[in-house]
Amino acid sequence: MLLKYKLILAVCTGMLLAGCEDLTEINQNPNALTDDKVDPAYVLTSVLSGSATELAEIAFTGNVTQCVVPAAMQYTQRDFLEYSITNQFNWAPLPFDYRGLYLPLSNATYLEKRAAGNLDSLFIKGTAKTMQGLWYGIQTSAWGDIPYSQAFKGTDNLQPAFDKQIDVFTGILKSLEDANAYLERAGKVNSTVMTGADVLFGGNVLKWRQFANSLHLRYLMRLSEKSVEMKAAGVDVAAEFNKIVSNPGKYPLIKASADDASVKFPGTNTIDSWAMGPLLTTTDSEFFRIKAASTIVNFLKDRQDPRLTVWFRPVEVQTLVRDRGADVVIAKNDAGDVKRYIKSYQSDIDTSLYVGLKIALTNPDNYNNNVAGHRTQAIALKSTIYNSGASNPFVSYLGSIFRTNTNPLVKGIFISAAEVNFLLAEGAARGWITGSALDYTLAGVSSSLEQYGIAEGDQKVYNPVNHAIVPFRKADFLAKITAEFNVASNKTEVILNQKWTSSFMTMESWFDWRRTGFPAITGNIANGSQGQKIPLRLIFGESELNYNQANTNEAVSRLNPATNDQWSKMWLIEGTGKPF
Repeated sequence: MLLKYKLILAVCTGMLLAGCEDLTEINQNPNALTDDKVDPAYVLTSVLSGSATELAEIAFTGNVTQCVVPAAMQYTQRDFLEYSITNQFNWAPLPFDYRGLYLPLSNATYLEKRAAGNLDSLFIKGTAKTMQGLWYGIQTSAWGDIPYSQAFKGTDNLQPAFDKQIDVFTGILKSLEDANAYLERAGKVNSTVMTGADVLFGGNVLKWRQFANSLHLRYLMRLSEKSVEMKAAGVDVAAEFNKIVSNPGKYPLIKASADDASVKFPGTNTIDSWAMGPLLTTTDSEFFRIKAASTIVNFLKDRQDPRLTVWFRPVEVQTLVRDRGADVVIAKNDAGDVKRYIKSYQSDIDTSLYVGLKIALTNPDNYNNNVAGHRTQAIALKSTIYNSGASNPFVSYLGSIFRTNTNPLVKGIFISAAEVNFLLAEGAARGWITGSALDYTLAGVSSSLEQYGIAEGDQKVYNPVNHAIVPFRKADFLAKITAEFNVASNKTEVILNQKWTSSFMTMESWFDWRRTGFPAITGNIANGSQGQKIPLRLIFGESELNYNQANTNEAVSRLNPATNDQWSKMWLIEGTGKPF
C-alpha cells in the first residue's frame, strides 16, 4: 500500500517533540518521490503520529461509530444523542471496520521493508516490529481472528486469510522478542534526521527497548487464561514473563511515567490536535454529551482519589438538602455559587459536587432531576452555565483538560508505566515472578498520579462529606490502598480495580475485564441489551463482509457462537468461564 503523507509536514512543524531541528534535512516533498525513494524517517513519523490519533479515537475520543469502550467500561456515559448505542451496548448497526485502523500498521510493515541498507537499519527494524506488535495485538484482541500471515501483500493478495488468534499471538510475541534484539544491536541512532522523526522517544534506543518489552509483558498476561494451549504451541507464558522480568539488563521495562510510550498533540491545526478540542469538536454539544459515569466517579470519591478532579468537572449546580421554604429553591450561596436546594432528602437525587451518570439508563437526559425550569432559573443567576444541547448542570462533565486542542496531560497512550507496574503486580500475585504484589500495585498507582501531574500538596482531593477540595497527601492515600489490599481475600481484584482506574483513556481495562471478570462492574447495568452482560468483541464491518466474504465468514465460524456480533467469544476467552 502506498503511504499517505499529508500528516508529515504538519507534524514536523508541531508534533516532532524531540526534533525537526534542521528541517532542511528532511523537508522534502515526499509526493515528488517514488515509493522506494521516500526516507524511512517520514514513514516512522507517520506511524507514530497516526497511531497516537487512531488509539485516542478508538479508546476515548471517537464518535459513536468509533468509540464505545469507555461506556462499556463505565468511565463515561452519553446522553442527548446515541446513548442507546454506547450505554446499552447496541453495537450491531455500527460499521466496526478494522481496516480503518490499518494505516499505521501498514506503514509499520512498509517501514520494516525500507530498513535494508539504511544507516539505522537495525533501529528501523526494531521500531517497525514494535509498532506491528502493538497494532496486531490491539486488533486481534478486539476482533478475534484477523489477517496476519497474508496481510499487506498488496495486489498479490487482495483477500487474505484470517489467521487463528493463537497463531497471531504467537507471531506477536516473536516480533517483540525480535524488536528488542534489533534495538539492542542498534545501540544508538546515527542519523539526526531519524532522531528528529522519532516523535515518541527522540531516537532514545533504550526507551524503545523498554516499550517493546513492556508490550511483550502485556500480551503474555493477556494469554494468562490460555497458558495450556500456548504451551502446546511452544510458548510457556509464565516462564516467558519471568524471563523478561528477571533480566532487566537484556529486557528493560517502562517503570517510570517519564518513560511512558505516549505522544502529545501539538494542537496547532486540525491534523495534529486532540480530537475533543475546539479545532476538531467545533460544537459544545458534541463534547458535553459525554458525561462522567457513576461507576468511576463513585470509586474515586470513595477513596478520595485526586484523579477525580483532574478527569471530571464538579457539577455546575450542586443540589443540597436545605429547607429554604419551597420544595425547590435555586439560589446563590454566600460564595456566589448557584445551588439547588431541596426541602427533604430524595433517594434519586445525588447531592455530591461530583455526580456521575448512572449506567445504561433508558432516559439519561433527565438524570438527577435535570428539569428545564431549574436550568432556566440557574442561568438567570449565572450566565456561564451551559444550556445548549446535552446540557445537564446537575451531572459532571469531562474535565477541562479534554476540551483543549493540546494539553500536557492528554496524549495518545501506547503503554504506560502504570500499566507495566500493574502487570508486574498481577505476575507476582500469580507466582510468575518474585517481588511484592503490593509494592508493584503502589508503584502503578504512583505512576498514574505522576502521569496526570498530581503531586504532594496539590489542591485536588474532593472531600465528599463537606464538599471541600483539600490538599493531596500521598502517604495517606497509598496507606488506604495498602489497607484495602491487606484485608482483601482476592489480591488480584484489588490490583485490577486499581489498574482499571489507571487505564482511563485506554482500552486495556476492557481486555482485562474479559480475561478476569474484574472489575466487577456488571451489576451496575440496569438496562443493558443482554441483561448484566458487557460486550466481548468488536464486529467485523462491511469491508470485510463485502470484499473478503469467504475468509471473514470462516473467521466468524470459529467464534462461539458463530455469529458476527459483540457477544460471541473469541478463542482468547472461549472455555475460560470468563467473564461469564
